[in-house]
Amino acid sequence: MGSDSWTTPDARRLLAALANAQARRVFAEISVGETPGGSLSPVKLARALTLLNQAGLVETVETEGSVRYRIREHVSRDALAALSSTPSPSGVERFLTTDGRIDRYPAREADRLGLLAWVAARILDTGGRVAERELNERLARFTGDVPMLRRYLVDSGIVNRTPDGSAYWLAVEDGDGGP
Repeated sequence: MGSDSWTTPDARRLLAALANAQARRVFAEISVGETPGGSLSPVKLARALTLLNQAGLVETVETEGSVRYRIREHVSRDALAALSSTPSPSGVERFLTTDGRIDRYPAREADRLGLLAWVAARILDTGGRVAERELNERLARFTGDVPMLRRYLVDSGIVNRTPDGSAYWLAVEDGDGGP
C-alpha cells in the first residue's frame, strides 16, 4: 500500500534524491525489477529508500507479508508540470518549503537577515521575554536544527538573550536591547 498522502512531487526533493549515489543505485535496481540494495548495509538501504519515498519516486507495496518497491509512474512529468504552473516564490518564501519550514539559508546577507527577521516576528512579541525551552519549541516549527537558527538570530542582533541563555527577547531598534 503506498503512501496515500503523496500528491504533487517536489522537484527539488526529487533531484536531491537522485543526486545521492546510493539512492540512485537503489532506484535503478527497482527500475529493472531487482531486489534493491544487495550491496548496501541495511542502514544505507533504509536511508536510500526513505529519500526515494519522500521524493515520491518509489512507493512501498506490501503483499502477503512481503514488501516490494515500485517506481511511481509519471513522477518526473508531474514534477515538471508543477514547476511550470507554480509561480516562483519571492521574498522570504524563496527560502521556505511549502509547509513554511526553512529550506536553506540565503547566501546574501540582506536576504539572510530578512529571513531571520521574518522568523523572529512570528515567534516573539515586542517587549516580552521567552524562556529558552519555549523559544526552542517555537523555532522547531521552522527548522530541524533549532540551535543553529537560535544562534543565527542572536548573532545577527535580531534576538537578544541573557548572558546565561535562559531568556530571549526581540531586539529593539533603539539600541538598548532590553525590554
